[in-house]
Amino acid sequence: MIVYTKDDTVKLSGSLVRNQWLTIKAAAMVLLKEHPEGILIDGGELVTVTEEGARTFLDAVKDIQSAGARIVVCNLPQSVLDVLKTVPGVRSQIALSMSVEEARESLRSDLTCADEIPKGAIIVPVIPGVDVAAAIRLAALVSRERHLPVGIATFVVVARQLPLSAPQPDEEAAAQRTAFEAVALARQHGLACAVHMARVRDRRDGLLAVLTQYEARVVVVAIAMPKPDDESELELTDYLLRKAPCDVLVARRFAEQTEPSDVAHTS
Repeated sequence: MIVYTKDDTVKLSGSLVRNQWLTIKAAAMVLLKEHPEGILIDGGELVTVTEEGARTFLDAVKDIQSAGARIVVCNLPQSVLDVLKTVPGVRSQIALSMSVEEARESLRSDLTCADEIPKGAIIVPVIPGVDVAAAIRLAALVSRERHLPVGIATFVVVARQLPLSAPQPDEEAAAQRTAFEAVALARQHGLACAVHMARVRDRRDGLLAVLTQYEARVVVVAIAMPKPDDESELELTDYLLRKAPCDVLVARRFAEQTEPSDVAHTS
């Protein structure tokens, strides 16, 4: 087997018949210093992979994730994918992508939304169904009154049968887009907001984890008057009111209004 590196990628070619992670590891760790968001393993030139050789990828995932980074295995031939399916743990632990471009874009999405939200901030979650514009307006008011920074949290939901690091092109693009829209809204109110994107199984649980991680002082959620048959927004607010480790501000507005109306607050 031949191993060489280029940019953020470890390229493998030839036959992978034994666990070669110790051979690859040194090169991978050098790349990781240059690309702390994560690296790729491109197996597009692999000809033969055995079950023992496939364990190379499992060991790679364990080491790279223990360093707090992502690793995506990409561009594998179908014959190699067929072998990987026979190795226990591969489907649930190894993030796979059909192309180098898709894998690299996934890593970049993490990098562009990898700000550190200041401890003790006001956090505005960007979640489908939440009125982000109204929440930003309210967060700006609270920020000025309590002299607190504001952070924006957005989420990529990954199905439970996939590893959390698996590329999710549509979800990642949507999370980035809505986060940047929220940042633009915040600037209109004189706020400079850090953005944190988390990969989660469930948005509500992910939000609680972010609130705890950054020791949030306040979480702000705004909802439009929900449809009678749509209680998802009410479920989120109830969840936060019961479980959030910080103050909760909930604004409700009717669809035609431009400013938050009723505001509920709990400590």
